[in-house]
Amino acid sequence: MSTLGAGGSGISVYDLDGVITRKDTFAALLLHRAARSPRAFARALPLLLRWAFAGDRKTRERYSRRITEAVLSGVSEPEYAGLAGRLGARIGADPRWIRQSIAERIAGQRAAGVRVVIATATERRLAEALLQRAGIVCDLLSASELTPSERGMRFADHRVGERKAEALLERGVPLERAEFITDSLADLPTGRLSASVLLVGASKRTVAGFAAAEVAAVVRDDLH
Repeated sequence: MSTLGAGGSGISVYDLDGVITRKDTFAALLLHRAARSPRAFARALPLLLRWAFAGDRKTRERYSRRITEAVLSGVSEPEYAGLAGRLGARIGADPRWIRQSIAERIAGQRAAGVRVVIATATERRLAEALLQRAGIVCDLLSASELTPSERGMRFADHRVGERKAEALLERGVPLERAEFITDSLADLPTGRLSASVLLVGASKRTVAGFAAAEVAAVVRDDLH
């Protein structure tokens, strides 16, 4: 069992990207698709530039959804499911992507009876394939959902920011008793509702943002 402990709450909620993985998994999927489709790349590029210079989180979230729709335009449900499954399995098998210390912590917590929840803005099928291949088991996965439309795939439920916290409460997760592990300032709404917060791989901006919001957080820079 990991010596990092279970957080004392009996419930631990983990972000995926930047915590269990070292990089953004859904961004990797979009880049993979755009690199193989010049039209998708051309549609997404102006939106990507606007996203990069957006001054606030809400605007960035809005452009993230538009970028997704642009890159996945013309992609059918079976095509997307195949792409998510293949890429998720590839990421889950790559030690350069998976933060092994966190994978071991999760396994140790579940062995000790702690309920482990993974809450992510990435898409569900991508997350499922990744976790299955990496051998990471959780009691509940809360992830974003895509749905097919006439133009291609689009977000039906983008679980980012406030929506991530809402979705967890909807699934009956008692955040007031939970340890929350994240690297992202976008997760501040979930952090505010949680009993404790652990920042893993977080930037100085994220650490400062939690402090400015008066959300107490333990910072761990020694997890690899």
